[in-house]
Amino acid sequence: MSKPKELINLSEISKFYDVFFIDLWGVVHNGIKLFNDIIDVLQNLKKEKKKIFFLTNAPRRAAVISEQLKNFGLSEKLYDFVVSSGEITWQTLNNKKNQGTKNCFLIGPKRDFHLIEGLDLKVTDDPNLTDIIINTGPWGDNDVLENYTSILENLVKRNPIMICSNPDRTVVRGDRFMICAGTLADYYEKIGGSVEYYGKPFKQIYEFCFKILDTKKVLVIGDSLENDIAGANNQNLDSILITSGIHREVNNESGIDIKKLDDLMEKKNFSKIFYESFII
Repeated sequence: MSKPKELINLSEISKFYDVFFIDLWGVVHNGIKLFNDIIDVLQNLKKEKKKIFFLTNAPRRAAVISEQLKNFGLSEKLYDFVVSSGEITWQTLNNKKNQGTKNCFLIGPKRDFHLIEGLDLKVTDDPNLTDIIINTGPWGDNDVLENYTSILENLVKRNPIMICSNPDRTVVRGDRFMICAGTLADYYEKIGGSVEYYGKPFKQIYEFCFKILDTKKVLVIGDSLENDIAGANNQNLDSILITSGIHREVNNESGIDIKKLDDLMEKKNFSKIFYESFII
């Protein structure tokens, strides 16, 4: 693998790329507000005529996320596209319409329920009638996996497919770690259930982007080794790992603890598939 390089400023390498795939949660905002200086970074990229794709595992449709960014104070002029796992989920399920209405068990907060609008799905809360599970994440911000084990164990008896519209296992909201849909999907698989994942690091979200693009001079920026960096590696794209996100344990008071980062990469078996990464 290429040895990771510590990057002080994005401008050091931005000239080598035409397009930037930038994660949202953990890079642009923390679920509550924008990070300091992110608007300056985006403005500088647009001055350089770069295309900016926000690639996010948020289980919501792109228009909903764009509205959220606007409420955060981020103008649509500072990016070109929002491509979300939620949008990929909806588009995929929409392409399967006309196969008959299915009973759908929803796991996730009400703000995500728009994800089934316009689809041939009828909501049920009865595991015995469930044909498909739409999993967008926990119902409550303070929930833990143990709140869901009995529910999932009842659901798996009928063996409905679970659609996981956010492969992330954890996220940091403000300064607090929370479980995500990926944690629930992982448990469902462990007890014998079948799961379809939409979002990073899986291929559909990148295929969607490359239908729009005519270049592979792309730089991926994200805070998750398992999703952002793994997805970049799978697509043979260069990447930046933001170490102030879910892997913040590799940081110290003076910056990045390279040994901790190396240990983390080895623990997650990234030594075998790492393509190239700059660390900031």
